[in-house]
Amino acid sequence: MNEILDYLINFQPDDWFGISLRGVFVYIFILWVALVIWVARDVVGRTKNLVFQVSVILLAIVLNVFGLLIYLIIRPQKTLIEKYHEDLEHKALAENEELCPKCEKPLPLVFQFCPHCGEEARQHCKKCHKLVSKNWLNCPYCGAKKSSQKKVGGEG
Repeated sequence: MNEILDYLINFQPDDWFGISLRGVFVYIFILWVALVIWVARDVVGRTKNLVFQVSVILLAIVLNVFGLLIYLIIRPQKTLIEKYHEDLEHKALAENEELCPKCEKPLPLVFQFCPHCGEEARQHCKKCHKLVSKNWLNCPYCGAKKSSQKKVGGEG
């Protein structure tokens, strides 16, 4: 082991094998650091449990690629942001609400405009005059087709 270290430290510039070997070691070191950084950023975005975060980062530092494989098996399936949005959707459904299409805050079904951002979430049906979601093609109360449907993607 000492011979390898001495060789790596005291190589001659015309020694192409030594230069190549150092390049390989530097490349492996950069990959190792990148892997540890990626694991650290990913685990912080997936859980608030500090013990789990530190354990996984140490696992990636010590076991490198094998630590990454273990982490990919045991990591939480969803990020904290995905869990937050899923909880918002469940809460809105439980309270008979929708989410605003612009700011994604809960919006009661009787509101035409979002009180948070002012986005129009519903329009009055031309036939029965009840509030209908802008995303619906037909009125669920009278079955009338919406005449003011906006075209998407530059059509018509």
